[in-house]
Amino acid sequence: MIWFNLQELERKIIEDKLSEQDGFEYFLAFSIMGALSMYINTSYSLLTVLEVAIVVGITIWGSYLIFKTNSEGDRKDFFKRYFALAWVISFRLFIFTMIATFFISILLLTFGSKGGGVNSYVTDIFMMIIVSLFGLVYYLLLNNSFRKVSSRSVQQPIA
Repeated sequence: MIWFNLQELERKIIEDKLSEQDGFEYFLAFSIMGALSMYINTSYSLLTVLEVAIVVGITIWGSYLIFKTNSEGDRKDFFKRYFALAWVISFRLFIFTMIATFFISILLLTFGSKGGGVNSYVTDIFMMIIVSLFGLVYYLLLNNSFRKVSSRSVQQPIA
């Protein structure tokens, strides 16, 4: 994997010497960097470190899972499939998250006002669980779609 020499990477791409596996390694590194960047401006505590470890672990596991699923199928168009499927799945999860957040906020405000407020530590743990669950759901849905599209031949209709 090339880290700094852009010209060398461009040469490999031009000469068609960048394999699908090489592309996946760049994709995985980019995904990990994206997961880490969410925590740049946060306060650091043991809970934050645990959440970062969980998010990065889910990112690595999920990315490997979908690449492996595609590789065990027809081995075609991993990145085209990834970005198209990820867009639709992410958008659906975004809408679901907005609706769920609305109702969860009402519950927290209702119960928090009766008991003198919700403990911030409990809220942080709750958010860590939610972020982890959404990460798992995202990659499981993505893997399910990858399984469908990478195993389908031209003759098989999609149910």
